[in-house]
Amino acid sequence: MRRLAAAVSAVTALSAVSACSTPTSQLTPVPAPSPSTSAEMSLTAPPVPNPLDTAKFEQNPCAVLSQAQAAQVANLTANRQINGNVAPMCIWTDADSNSVAIGFVPANGGLATVYKGQDNKSGYFEVSPNVGGYPAAFFGSADFRNSGGCQIAVGVHDDEVFTVNIDLQKSSPSYQDPCAISTKAAEAAVSTLKGGA
Repeated sequence: MRRLAAAVSAVTALSAVSACSTPTSQLTPVPAPSPSTSAEMSLTAPPVPNPLDTAKFEQNPCAVLSQAQAAQVANLTANRQINGNVAPMCIWTDADSNSVAIGFVPANGGLATVYKGQDNKSGYFEVSPNVGGYPAAFFGSADFRNSGGCQIAVGVHDDEVFTVNIDLQKSSPSYQDPCAISTKAAEAAVSTLKGGA
């Protein structure tokens, strides 16, 4: 659960870039890029080729995965929606307390905001292969990828991403590679978004 709290904090920090009215006491600071980083070394977020209609999922993120998709991702059987700073998040769980959290972060600068954290020394940033044809990046304010935690952001508009946060128990066969589960969940979500279901 500690990794999920860190992931929710990372999403909060991501949304803080554009949510000026959020009290600073509730935010995790997003480090500024290091002044020694040259422009040539910084990556730029790619544009979103065909923006997806996310309107009906932003307030109901649990609908972005069907029960069948959730079972295919990681034998997920139950979900619950929680309030986030910008929009609700959906947390899917399995019988062993492994969890997958999905949420939309609208009107925040999109993947470009995630790319601003690429020089975060305490966390991680890694460009992901496209997810269902959409640009994506793995990121976090702390790096739990070797201990069951991973977060991916997928650009669905130039100013919006959805995130998938994974929190796996040691008993999970994917514990050492949680990013594979985050990618699988993100692919299922993109499939739903493309279908508009």
